[in-house]
Amino acid sequence: MITRKMRLSMAMLTIAASVLTTGNIKADEKDTTNETNTATESKYANKAVADIYSTTTLNIRKKGSINAKIVGKMKKGNIATVLKKGSEWSKVRSGNVTGYVKNQYLVFGDEIENFAKQNVKKVAKVQTETLRVRKKASTDSKIVTLVSEDDKLKVKKQANDWAKVKVDGQTGYVSKDYAKVTYSFGKAKSMKQIQAEQEAKEAKKRAEEAARSKSENESVSTTSSGHTSDDGTTSGSTTGSTQTTKKASVSVSSSGSSATGSRIASYAQQFVGNPYRYGGNSLTNGIDCSGFTQQIMAKFGYSISRTSSSQSGDGRAVSTSNLRAGDLVFYGDGGSIDHVALYIGGGQVVHASNSAPYPRGGIKISNVNYRTPICARRIIG
Repeated sequence: MITRKMRLSMAMLTIAASVLTTGNIKADEKDTTNETNTATESKYANKAVADIYSTTTLNIRKKGSINAKIVGKMKKGNIATVLKKGSEWSKVRSGNVTGYVKNQYLVFGDEIENFAKQNVKKVAKVQTETLRVRKKASTDSKIVTLVSEDDKLKVKKQANDWAKVKVDGQTGYVSKDYAKVTYSFGKAKSMKQIQAEQEAKEAKKRAEEAARSKSENESVSTTSSGHTSDDGTTSGSTTGSTQTTKKASVSVSSSGSSATGSRIASYAQQFVGNPYRYGGNSLTNGIDCSGFTQQIMAKFGYSISRTSSSQSGDGRAVSTSNLRAGDLVFYGDGGSIDHVALYIGGGQVVHASNSAPYPRGGIKISNVNYRTPICARRIIG
């Protein structure tokens, strides 16, 4: 027989068990939170990010003094590994630069996540050999373009398992199953890197000015080659109005083609400094020589082959001594073509090269005779 005292004891045991169970649940929840916090902290342990105005740069100095030599610079959002944290200065390593930075311009450790949410853009790094960029967030959607492994794409927004990205001026979606979305912190640049980039910009500017000047000179030459009278006929040095009119028509067509070539040359030069990648197809994230010329031509509606040897059969042959902006120039050894470049005028070409200088491979401008040209092809006109 169960007495009142026994029932009371059983009830108290039940309550105690319930309290213990609830306590364990809360303890588990607390442990999970701690694990999450620890993961966030460990992610940015010994890290620091430059917290400055976007219009300025942060000096990295050889020693912890404002009088010490500047060895590199960081931009807002650039990340570094903290080698030694002091009370006023910290020794850091970012990219290939090691030196000292003032603590007041850095965000450390677990503060980085909150800073990044407000100030750092995200990128999607491709983690498969070739990834389709689709028009909409669906595997049934139209393919916009293809990107290569390790390409970093600017993320516009995220939607479930998809990321909306921007690739060479086009927008589309990539599956996050094959692209890892992370913050694009960036890293410091050494003074040598900064100087090399400045020299490349100046070379690009000179090349653009030379191409523009040549285009203007050719236009003037074309205009002065004949005189149009009030009745619409064209007179020149030859006899017979029919023959002379035909000459004027050809001359105008040549001028139009030349102008297009100059526009192509100017467009191509904006990518100077971007990386070289064998088999790559991205003008911003990595591309090889024939991919570069193919993509540039495609922008203006010209379809050419994918490899340099195949492109040497596209268009029509022209003499390497009679080049104009927009022509393709081919190089190789023993008659075998292994490289292609785009002529931009002024005796220069722009091309995606896998060799130095700049500073070691990439899209750059070179003298047309930096190697002996084998042949040239004219795609335009």
